[in-house]
Amino acid sequence: MIRNSIRWTGALLPLVAAAQLASAQALPPAASLLAKHAAAVGGPAYLNAKSIVTKGAMSMPAAGINATFQMTQLSPNLMQMVTTIPGMGEVQVGFDGTNGWSADPMQGPRLLSGAELDQMKDDADRRANLRSAELFSAMETVKDTTMNSERCYLVKLTWKSGRQTSDCFSAATGLVIGSFSTQKTSMGEVPVVTTFSDYKKFGGVTVPTKTVLEVMGQQQILTIASVDFGDGTGVVIAPPPAVAALIKK
Repeated sequence: MIRNSIRWTGALLPLVAAAQLASAQALPPAASLLAKHAAAVGGPAYLNAKSIVTKGAMSMPAAGINATFQMTQLSPNLMQMVTTIPGMGEVQVGFDGTNGWSADPMQGPRLLSGAELDQMKDDADRRANLRSAELFSAMETVKDTTMNSERCYLVKLTWKSGRQTSDCFSAATGLVIGSFSTQKTSMGEVPVVTTFSDYKKFGGVTVPTKTVLEVMGQQQILTIASVDFGDGTGVVIAPPPAVAALIKK
């Protein structure tokens, strides 16, 4: 009986291999998933805006932290995010096209370098939110899976800066609903799992109004209240004075 079972299993192996190959071949190409996402977001309206000002709230339930934030973007790749935490002060990160910085009440001001600066450059590039193909040296659809209770295609991305991330693109809408990355920080590499939900339109651009980050066993929840797309008039991105002094040195 055992011998017959082995023969039966052996006879099935070619069929199993063929089924696995067919499943792999059925996965949509990564390039098409990225293009579908950009179209679903509203790529032209997003890229053509000279300035984008996003306001909302940030919370860390386990730590009892509730804060507000404002992220300012200027075309093509300037970015500054200021998070105001009552009783603690401001946490700032930014990129002025050349310099990347971080400043907070615990660590003080510092200029970013190495992998941290490369990551900031990637994040500040307006095309990153669209997952524009020209930002990557390689991309591969690796799995048909489920994330945040929604079917999606997992795509492994290798950025031209050298770092790797993975995004899950909704099979229904084409939008990114989740992401896996390793963030470079002053404390070393930190794995981050991010989910995006509650997509809404602002000025013709579809934006996830809820972002949940799982970082070192804690949740960070960002909720967007408003997104203003403008011509850049009156919008300025500048490092705080303490960071400006470091740049001058």
